[in-house]
Amino acid sequence: MRDVDALARDLLGDAPDAVDPLVVWPDRGTWRVMVRGECFVVKTDDDLHTMTHEIEGHRRAAVAGLRVPELVAASDDAFAMRWVDGVPLRDHGSAPAWTDAGAQLRAVHDLGGAPPFGTGFGGFNPTQPDWRSFFEEFAGDMLGTCERNLGFPAERADRIRAALRDAPGLDSPHVVWCHGDLQTEHVLVDPASDRVTAIIDWADHGAGDFVWDFAVLTIDDAPRRGAALEGYGATREQRAALDALLPLYSVVRLVGEAGWFAEHDLPCAAILDRARAYPI
Repeated sequence: MRDVDALARDLLGDAPDAVDPLVVWPDRGTWRVMVRGECFVVKTDDDLHTMTHEIEGHRRAAVAGLRVPELVAASDDAFAMRWVDGVPLRDHGSAPAWTDAGAQLRAVHDLGGAPPFGTGFGGFNPTQPDWRSFFEEFAGDMLGTCERNLGFPAERADRIRAALRDAPGLDSPHVVWCHGDLQTEHVLVDPASDRVTAIIDWADHGAGDFVWDFAVLTIDDAPRRGAALEGYGATREQRAALDALLPLYSVVRLVGEAGWFAEHDLPCAAILDRARAYPI
């Protein structure tokens, strides 16, 4: 991974006056940097496919007029965007903020998606012609990882696989352009106005079922789901689809989170416990 000073010089034309690490791993990093009195975020990833995919998603959102930070510069392995003030929706979860988050999510989804499926969603990229084929493979990969590496009960994993096979909604998804990883940390809010200031981290974008984004967004905030759906303007048909598929998508998300936490040497036992106990 390249040094942040070198990245700032390449992207912003000068070495930073100040650097504040936001998220730094051995193979990728995100920093807030000050250059010539202006504040930016610089992000890099050794996985060039991931970096290219994130820049592509960010640009598509920006061109459509969605609330994203201004993309200032980009290269093969990094990009810089202008800093946007705001706190994560997780830290300011008022009902009006959730309603606006739902409205912004609707604007994302209205840009539209189409087969094949599998171009985002956490770097899991085998493409499939239909949503069921993709999602069963996507979920199966994460379940297998948790069984092999984390002791996730085979009986529980098989029950989830059976629920996937028996879910008719996977054959008739509401296909949209998904953010793919719309956790509350990726939705920034102005606490004074309860308005979303930006949606960030587009590395997992791709065509998919709209319920997936709702599953990720509300997995820890079920009581706020109604406010988000109100802002989204969900139809009766969409609400029925969400009610049918949300438990299944949520448990798959939990299994995926547990695997990610373990891969990064973070505690995952509590997440695995939730996946074991989730009502499927």
